[in-house]
Amino acid sequence: MTYKIDELITLLECEVKGDAKVNITGLSPFFQAEEGEVTFASDEKFLKKLDETKASVVIVPFGMVLPENGKTYLLVKDNPRVLMPKLLAFFKRKLKKMEKLVEESAIIGEGTTIGINAYIGHDVKLGKNVMIYPNVTICEGVEIGDNTIIYPNVTIREFCKIGKECVIQPGAVIGSDGFGFVKVNGNNTKIDQIGSVILEDFVEIGANTTIDRGTIGNTVIKKYTKIDNLVQIAHNDIIGQNCLIISQVGIAGSTEVGDNTTLGGQVGVAGHIKIGSNVMVGAKSGIIGNVDDNQVLAGHPLMNLKDDLKVKAAQKKLPELLKRVKELEKKL
Repeated sequence: MTYKIDELITLLECEVKGDAKVNITGLSPFFQAEEGEVTFASDEKFLKKLDETKASVVIVPFGMVLPENGKTYLLVKDNPRVLMPKLLAFFKRKLKKMEKLVEESAIIGEGTTIGINAYIGHDVKLGKNVMIYPNVTICEGVEIGDNTIIYPNVTIREFCKIGKECVIQPGAVIGSDGFGFVKVNGNNTKIDQIGSVILEDFVEIGANTTIDRGTIGNTVIKKYTKIDNLVQIAHNDIIGQNCLIISQVGIAGSTEVGDNTTLGGQVGVAGHIKIGSNVMVGAKSGIIGNVDDNQVLAGHPLMNLKDDLKVKAAQKKLPELLKRVKELEKKL
């Protein structure tokens, strides 16, 4: 799908530097954007790296000194982040009306089985030998690879992509809206979530696990990663290859997890951080900052597993130690 830049210029009430006739294909995050797409540089971190984005059009604050690099710049008077709700609404794809349990435009691969009361949306593409159990909802534009199994009561929202030989356990939700809100006149106001979810090949998603779509760009679960029941993966997270995410883990938005990493049960992970590859984190730990590769960690604050075990052992002795301290204070 293409958009006319003139419509975007009118929407944002901005000035243009560069080619004002370029066609655009969508909105994308700064470093993930491809040629033909629009992105925005809202602060100094991005403004210093304007040559590093592949986007054809960049939205920047008014009055900036801009490089001559062949890109088109839209100079806005408001902070680009304030304009985000308008941008998301502009680029949100229009959905077709639901008419039949299996829409006529859906493409069903050879050997694929669809259970009773399952909904298969417009322009869905199901590969060969896909197994769709009863009461599954597969929304418009979803693509599912060969030999994937979708168990009962799963919902896969519009435009998500599921690889081959994946397993999605009952009740999982793929592509729910990310938790995106802005303050408008003091009130929490929803902003559109126009990204998607990509599950690569051989991924398994546990029962009642939820994976949010990206606000812009995609949430990605890479191949051979296995996610347990009751896990929350937030918008724009990228989970590496061959990871194990155990039950009740919660990962906040825009966090990256490296390859071969294991997060134990009930681990909480903050947003906008990077966790390295070959990392193991013990159950009920809290991760609030970046984590380097090749570590075994636990606790909150996070520390080496052996140190965390020593801390926990010492905690058991605290009542006795406090009693001894009080006795010593009396003697003094």
